[in-house]
Formats: sequence, C-alpha cells, structure tokens
Amino acid sequence: MRYAAAAIMTTIITLVLAGALLIMLLTPDDYATFGNALWFTLQMVTTVGFGHNTPTSGVGRFVASIVMLVSIGLITVITAGITSMSIRSVSQVQEQAEQPVIAESLARIEAALASAHERLDQLDKSSSTAHTDG
Repeated sequence: MRYAAAAIMTTIITLVLAGALLIMLLTPDDYATFGNALWFTLQMVTTVGFGHNTPTSGVGRFVASIVMLVSIGLITVITAGITSMSIRSVSQVQEQAEQPVIAESLARIEAALASAHERLDQLDKSSSTAHTDG
C-alpha cells in the first residue's frame, strides 16, 4: 500500500507540474505565468474547476481534458483502494470472530462421526456374531 500511495502521489505531482508547464507554454495568452497555470491545473486535478478560469484555445482545452481525465482516473483508483482496504479489514475481523464458532461446530461434527463409527462397529460385530451363530 505504501508503494501504491507513493506512486499515486508522484503521478499527481507530475501531472500538476507537467500540466501547468504545458498549459503555460501552449496557451500563453490565457496563462502567462506559471502560477496561473499551476492554479488552473490544481483546479482540474481536484475537479473543482471554478469555470471562470478556462483555456480558450483548442490546445489548452486538450491539455485540460487530459489533466481532468487522468485526475478522475486517479480519484477512482484511490477510492477503490480505500474501499478494498476497508472491506479486507472488516472481512478479517469477521473471520476472527467466526473462528471459535467454526471450531465448536467442527468438534461437534467430529464427535457425532466418532459416535456413528462406534455404532457401525457394534452393528458390524453383532451381525458377524449372528452369522457365526446361525
């Protein structure tokens, strides 16, 4: 999980910085400074997107679209990871809670089987005795 978190954080930071650099270089009329481009890219990554700060050129919109799609994918991966960890944790707790019940049930089944084997052995002996007597 630690490696996944590091990979996600690295991807997000790279996406924000690369996106800001691309948007600044490709659309200097809309984002003349790296700070403005960075602010815009952060809005896209966090899916806030205030709306009044949007690129006007096709290239700028393309870069913004890529940033948005990648960030939506990352949010999905993060959410799935957290959900998976939660489910796994709950499952482990439930399994640990059920172990004594399962062990008790198995002990009862084994005792019943042992009793059935004893009865079968007795029946077998009495049937053998009846055949030899007869």
